[in-house]
Amino acid sequence: MDHWILGYESTIRLSCFFGIFALMALLEFRFPRLPYDTNKVRGMRWINNLSLAIIASILTRIILPISLISFALHCQNVNWGLFNQEFFSQSLFPQISRAVIFITSLILFDFVIYWQHRIFHHIPFLWRLHKVHHSDKEFDVTTGIRFHPLEIICSIAIKFSIVLLFGLSPESIIAFEVMLNALALFNHSNVKIPIAIDYYLRKFIVTPDMHRVHHSQIPMETNSNFGFNISLWDRVFGSYQDQPSLGHENIEIGLKEYIDSEEPKYLTKMLTMPFKPTKK
Repeated sequence: MDHWILGYESTIRLSCFFGIFALMALLEFRFPRLPYDTNKVRGMRWINNLSLAIIASILTRIILPISLISFALHCQNVNWGLFNQEFFSQSLFPQISRAVIFITSLILFDFVIYWQHRIFHHIPFLWRLHKVHHSDKEFDVTTGIRFHPLEIICSIAIKFSIVLLFGLSPESIIAFEVMLNALALFNHSNVKIPIAIDYYLRKFIVTPDMHRVHHSQIPMETNSNFGFNISLWDRVFGSYQDQPSLGHENIEIGLKEYIDSEEPKYLTKMLTMPFKPTKK
């Protein structure tokens, strides 16, 4: 099962993550979309959000015996999945076929992530996990990595099933993961993008102004703009909202049940949040 990507997967992903994270952090500090108290936003909140991401990464390594890339290689070796069948591998135009499958795989993955996100908002137990992400009372680049470890594991399990069903290639998986991480950091950032540019940019990808609506305390807005990468899905499936009803300058970020609570600020509280009774 030797493959060049196994030796470089971690390097590629970590390099892209830290590079994009540093860039977004710098840009939102230099060109903030909304003003904020630097000491309030950074400091312990950043440490806790980053620590949550580190814990999730460690737990997935411990709990899952095989990586998504290794599983994809195994599927290729035993011809599991749609794209690993002879019809695709023995095409008259193999280079074109591989390129089409690669692009299709990226779109397919993003389509699944869109619906996964919607499902996590509507199934009670999954929402308990996902609300750790939404309980952040601020909206910046670290919000993009603030996910409960169990939600990360559930998400990876869904990706395993997609790889199994469609036989996605290791190259398409690493490309999508890099794209997903990069755009999640981008569209959760507090970076100021000129309105005219945002207007055209959000026709293709999810922008910070578009995704900020999703983090509003207003339930109708929380249940809109589910996309992370391609903005088309929200428009096609009727979940798109152009702007927050209170405007970006007055938008209230977070969840109403935690307005007066200090709970979302602490790492231990974030880890236990899904297992506590829902607040009224």
